[in-house]
Amino acid sequence: MFKSVKSNKISEHIIEQIRKAIFEGRLKPGDKLPPERELIEKFGVSKATLREALRSLEVLGFLEIRKGANGGPFVTEVDLKKARDCFANFLHFKNLSIKDLAEVRLLLEPYVAEKAAYAITEKDLTRLKKLNVESDYILKHDTPIESRKNEIEFHRIIGGVTGNPILMFILDFVENLLIDTKEILEPGKGFSKKVLNAHKRIYKALLERDAKKVREVMIKHVNEVEKDLATLQKERIRTG
Repeated sequence: MFKSVKSNKISEHIIEQIRKAIFEGRLKPGDKLPPERELIEKFGVSKATLREALRSLEVLGFLEIRKGANGGPFVTEVDLKKARDCFANFLHFKNLSIKDLAEVRLLLEPYVAEKAAYAITEKDLTRLKKLNVESDYILKHDTPIESRKNEIEFHRIIGGVTGNPILMFILDFVENLLIDTKEILEPGKGFSKKVLNAHKRIYKALLERDAKKVREVMIKHVNEVEKDLATLQKERIRTG
């Protein structure tokens, strides 16, 4: 399965071979890698180099290194949160703007909402309605911070209706960037009430299976969020 490696970056070649074996299905989630001694011989590397590669694969989410008599490196499914966080860490160094975020949301969310209008189930509609009811109660009795998780979950449920894992991952990632932005800018109750009202309109359009309407409402919602967050950001910069 594996070949010896010769390079200045030996550990990277080990990582690539193991990743390839996983992607090709030769190694599956739950499989245990061969013993350390065997891997050292197959790759033709030192113990330190092998362990460095395995640790990197663990950080990337491909392996879980278990301790104990029956321990060792086991193949695991890449955790969604870990993959999302790695990508987020990269983007946070790229001076991501509210406009950048809104542009991606405008490409994704109206399409996803329109698609959901044809495929959403009664169960999903019930979940969306419940979130809106909860948010309504929270905004009357608590701080807007408590309603934010419902705001994001609302969009995740709609994204999940597509059944497309790539769309779901990207949408989940974008929504988490939005969470980070809100935590920094701390929009008030007025902002959250506007979001809730938009979500009620989105829910109504989905309930009526009106694909055109839900697309229009979603576009308006994303644009309003961008405008309000941009205003908050300018105010924060102005006041220092």
